[in-house]
Amino acid sequence: MEGSITKRKDGRWQGAVDIPTLTDKRKRKFVYASTRAECRKKINELIEEIENDGVINPTKATFREYAQMYLDTYCVNLSPTTIEGYKKSITKYADSYIGNTLLKKILPIHIQEMINEFAKTHSEKTCKNLIGDISGVFKYAILNKVLKTNPCVGVKVPKDTEPYKYYIYNEEEFNRLLVYVTGTKEEIPILLGALCGLRMSEVMGLTWNDINFDTNEIHVRRAYVHVGAEVMQKKTKTKTSYRSFQAPQYVIERLELYKGVGFVYPKKDGTAENGGNYGIRFSKILKNAGLPHTRFHDLRHFNATMMLKNGVSDKEAAERLGHSDINMTKRYQHILSNMKSNAANVLNNIVKASDVKKDVK
Repeated sequence: MEGSITKRKDGRWQGAVDIPTLTDKRKRKFVYASTRAECRKKINELIEEIENDGVINPTKATFREYAQMYLDTYCVNLSPTTIEGYKKSITKYADSYIGNTLLKKILPIHIQEMINEFAKTHSEKTCKNLIGDISGVFKYAILNKVLKTNPCVGVKVPKDTEPYKYYIYNEEEFNRLLVYVTGTKEEIPILLGALCGLRMSEVMGLTWNDINFDTNEIHVRRAYVHVGAEVMQKKTKTKTSYRSFQAPQYVIERLELYKGVGFVYPKKDGTAENGGNYGIRFSKILKNAGLPHTRFHDLRHFNATMMLKNGVSDKEAAERLGHSDINMTKRYQHILSNMKSNAANVLNNIVKASDVKKDVK
């Protein structure tokens, strides 16, 4: 950081110091003195004051420093979950590889070396997410003329040797799970996920006011997500995720046994449950029930599969799942059949009611 000195028409000396910013907007501070030497002294003192205040020159910033600027300025208007994802990629993953490297010194080979090492313990998808997230830092630097090129461009992500394989329950496995949880509050999210196709965040945000027990309709109006240890409300994933649909009669009958106020599946204190905590609980339920491991999100796969198997149209299935694109729904579906039936009735018939009906414990 340097300053400039000029002599004014009134005889005084003026010193100016350009203060680094993240944008093209120029920001300057001025000092004045009766002599050139005094003006130079004031400039040096001003520069020292600015540097001691922690103002970072973007052109001399490390990746860690500039990434923090990026998070603090550009990312503040993004959703909490998006910000959390960026922070994880930047501060937890990338920082250990390139955090101390000057931003302007980072080359594509450095990013490639990082990804090659990172891929040894992470999936191809996670590697791509990391590249995409840290690429935003470099794009922002280019936008503000700190960099000319993005070192993430052209980097190759190693292919997974064994891609993740979804395990989708069949009707028998699902009914075994339902038998295990029926009569406990743990059946609530499982019914909503498997027979109504709700996402984890949508289950956690569902309230009793969102269920019309007279018409069997469920209204998905919000989602609750966990950001770190905090649980907060956010908008549904897409515009089409904000939806209403008729639930299977069996689901309505079971939910009515638990009907109360507030959230449908809350914590003990009545506040919204942390989806991350429930994911751990769900895995334990499967283990205790002696069932194969599957993710809670894969209950949506089960829901889509059962609809397709029993002849529900792609359009209706997409509307129930809250997909804006029918092709997305097709990716969830794994079994073909020519059977035709109403979606709610189809999903209702999956349940072997005589095997699972129990009173609430």
